[in-house]
Amino acid sequence: MLNRSASRIAWLTASACALVPVVWTLSQLEIARDATVESGQANLDALWPYWIASGIAWIALTGVWFHLRRTDQRLDHDDDTPSASARQLRTSALTILLIAASARLVTIVTHRPALSDDLYRYIYDGENLAHGVNPYLPVPATSMQTFDPSNPFVVREQAWPGERDTARHINNAELTTIYLPMSQWTFGGIAMTTRDAQWNLVREERLFRAAFVVIDLVIIGLLIVLLARNGRSLWWSVLYAWHPLPIAEIAGSGHQDVIGIALLLVALLAWHENARLIIRWTIPLALAVLVKPVALPMALLLLKGRGWRAWMTSGITGALTCLIVAAPLWFTQGGEPLNALRDTSTRFSLKWAHFGSVYEPTLWMIEKATNTPEEYWAADDPASLWSNDRQEQLARIICLGLIALVILIVWRSRLTPFDGARVILLAMVLFSSTAHPWYLLWALALAPVAMSPAVWIASLTISWGYVQLGDVVEWTTPPWVLWCAYVPVYLALAIDLGPRLIRRRVDV
Repeated sequence: MLNRSASRIAWLTASACALVPVVWTLSQLEIARDATVESGQANLDALWPYWIASGIAWIALTGVWFHLRRTDQRLDHDDDTPSASARQLRTSALTILLIAASARLVTIVTHRPALSDDLYRYIYDGENLAHGVNPYLPVPATSMQTFDPSNPFVVREQAWPGERDTARHINNAELTTIYLPMSQWTFGGIAMTTRDAQWNLVREERLFRAAFVVIDLVIIGLLIVLLARNGRSLWWSVLYAWHPLPIAEIAGSGHQDVIGIALLLVALLAWHENARLIIRWTIPLALAVLVKPVALPMALLLLKGRGWRAWMTSGITGALTCLIVAAPLWFTQGGEPLNALRDTSTRFSLKWAHFGSVYEPTLWMIEKATNTPEEYWAADDPASLWSNDRQEQLARIICLGLIALVILIVWRSRLTPFDGARVILLAMVLFSSTAHPWYLLWALALAPVAMSPAVWIASLTISWGYVQLGDVVEWTTPPWVLWCAYVPVYLALAIDLGPRLIRRRVDV
């Protein structure tokens, strides 16, 4: 027991200490987006220390995972299990939260968003809502204009202080927002706290990230509660709490996914407490869907095996919840906000792609099979020149079909809702046309209660997609990086699922 305790302390200490270089490299990280070769090289030089520090922290946490897996069958000997005193449990929980909060707080203070600029859209939307403007209508590119296009002699007033300053930092400024109502209400609530204060963009950045970090700490608290209710070591929660990915993507870049993840965990916890209280877990799940629709398939898992009344109750409750939250934003001004959201969503769904493990090679094969350079140059009508719109649509349909297949297989399997949710959320990252690092946070947040080797490996390699910042001229990703990032993930999936599939075939 002494050796196991010493080993656990050693790995936990190493994991906590490994956060220091992660936070330090983030504090030094600056990314340039002006389209020059020099900027791309400077970005790569800045990214390497962060990747190395993240790798060291990941290795230390992997040691924690292996230690906990070995001792999970002897939880009665641990000092953070139900057999331990309430004081010991509180000490473990507070230690986990304190270290997690410290790393996040230092990151907020020392780092400005560099890896992603999505935060500025959140600020823009939130300030619009806080000042009585429907966030689905303004276009940031218009906000940057000093004069009214209809009358160049009239100076265009800002809708709120800092509107132009914020709009200049927004990507895809020609489009209206794509974020859903639950996110918008959250953005607006955060912006309300400084609506009447003198404008300061740096303060707004830190305010939004601090708010998201508070939600992130709630996620960690929910994980601790789930582990305690299942009689498992609370130290499993450090696999998320002390992981460099949420620190970089939430405290560093301030991604809003944390809102939906927290609501999803609330729904899973409510289901775990009493699955028959359908309304209790359906409401937070519906709110999570209004952050990102990736949470919607979880309803199938939580309703599996239930009668038609349960399905109807959940469906009606979820629909009413979505209607109440979305209606004030979508169904005003003749439905124009909803039309704007639809147009922006269509644009993103048809053309945006990044680091997709299946989508990228699938699109490449479709293009090779359906077009040749000769066909391109031989076209007589300029309007009929080769375009990859249809190829991209086909590749996306294939990926959506694969996601649907995974959802069906999981629904028919014997996986628990926690394991099933983790599989589906990972599949949505692997088969998506766009796989940003923060997308994996949904699956990683379930790792402490439903660990997966594939999710764990992906939590290290998915941030390698930032290598695209090394080419700010063409915004391309070297194919070899895609292979290095995803081959280990698929190998882990094969090792994890292979024996189960073979055993199932033998049983049949």
